[in-house]
Amino acid sequence: MRLAVELTREAMRSGSGAAEREPQKPVDLGTALTEQFASIDRNFDSVVGTVNAHHAKLEQTIRRQRIWNIVLAVGIVIAVIVALIR
Repeated sequence: MRLAVELTREAMRSGSGAAEREPQKPVDLGTALTEQFASIDRNFDSVVGTVNAHHAKLEQTIRRQRIWNIVLAVGIVIAVIVALIR
């Protein structure tokens, strides 16, 4: 859900600059299509960057969770061993 909100915000930010300036009327259809595809590529690159940043953050969180799980398991094993020794 958070990823969808971030992507929406990013799209709104990148779209706000385009709405402020007056679009130029292209001379022919080829130029218009080229400009449109270039705009799509820029927006797509922005979304890919956001998704990659989110993925890297998620990988870091998963790594921390694994370490925490290992430490917790070791603590439980030590507690059981101490309980059995007594």
